[in-house]
Amino acid sequence: MSKRQRHDEDDDDGSEVDSGQLISESFSPIFCNTPPCRELKFSSYEMYESHILSNHSHKCSECKKRFPSEFMLELHIEENHNPFFTIKKEKGEKVYRCFESTCSKVSSERRKRRLHMIDKHGYPKNYRFNIVDTGLNKTTSLLR
Repeated sequence: MSKRQRHDEDDDDGSEVDSGQLISESFSPIFCNTPPCRELKFSSYEMYESHILSNHSHKCSECKKRFPSEFMLELHIEENHNPFFTIKKEKGEKVYRCFESTCSKVSSERRKRRLHMIDKHGYPKNYRFNIVDTGLNKTTSLLR
């Protein structure tokens, strides 16, 4: 298919914008704050995810699932492979720690942890909060 030829009578107010440009102008950069990166900037979510998989992949020795940080792996082991976790949870104790290693918030329910993550740490609502159970792989996105 050939491109349409431009004629002088065509309306052109200079407002044509390439769709890629629109996306990039409204897109907020994503930063990797996982050590040792600290403020490493990515222009797309795909680039960020690729970086996480290749640089911050921590593997569970029990089930072989991979996690984006050492802390997330620690949470996974605690919540999925520690029998005392289940006992504490059944007693109604607060057992679900915040995903941010510097935050001391512990919740009694996953739902409350999710709300805390969204409200206090700005996690997107479509973040895969079950990452602590499922881990990462090349086809798993951190967003739903």
